[in-house]
Amino acid sequence: MIILALIFLGFVASTYGTIIGAGGGFLFVPVLVTFYNISPESAAATGLAIVFINAVAGLPIFFKQRRVLLRTGLLLAVGAFPGTFIGGELVKYSPDAVFYSLFAVLLIGLGLFLSLKKPSQVNNQPTNSEENRSLPQDKQNSDHILNLWKLLGIGSGLGIVSSFFGIGGGWLLVPILTYGLGFSIKTATATSIFSLALYSLVGLLPSIATGAVHWSIVAWSGIGVLAGAQTGAILSKKVKGVTITRLLSALVIIMGVNMIFQI
Repeated sequence: MIILALIFLGFVASTYGTIIGAGGGFLFVPVLVTFYNISPESAAATGLAIVFINAVAGLPIFFKQRRVLLRTGLLLAVGAFPGTFIGGELVKYSPDAVFYSLFAVLLIGLGLFLSLKKPSQVNNQPTNSEENRSLPQDKQNSDHILNLWKLLGIGSGLGIVSSFFGIGGGWLLVPILTYGLGFSIKTATATSIFSLALYSLVGLLPSIATGAVHWSIVAWSGIGVLAGAQTGAILSKKVKGVTITRLLSALVIIMGVNMIFQI
């Protein structure tokens, strides 16, 4: 029954996570700390392994759909690389109550923001490259430099959050790309998965070295993750952007409330 539950959890988390560009770790980590009685450090490391498998499995379809912004994703990943090591070290020394409290506040705050924000404000905005084509050359260069440092800074913060909580950070990156940088929700989700595949691997390496990853959980859940990532990538193109935002906001609030009961 435990094996079947892990496979099912992997499929559901991966399908849902791929649709909203979050990787599925936000479902995995709360379940692990609630039902498997493992430390936050081990839960974060195991969740990050699942996030990596999820992201890699869903990427081929996103590339085929031509929804990934390579430059944006690469810059975010490069910025996230040092942050992943910082987050991995922080979680080792954080008391359980601090971990749960920060997790709960972060999730509930993001969920409320998404539920109150109107998706229509960003769904039809042009991408940064489309905007730049109508600007003078000196303005294009200025925006290029600004966007470069902005993406690196965002990536750094995401790297810390990703490794500290073991949930990938895509659930936070997608709103930043849509509400902060003006990308469509579907482009944001695909680009989020791409950058997630890169920086989650870097953040995972120290945990592998220290033996913090529960490989039996990863192995059985991975079966469901591989199938769920393909399913989620296909469904994500058919699901409306507003629906994706609502799904994301509802889920993060639920998981945040659940974290409160772990304190």
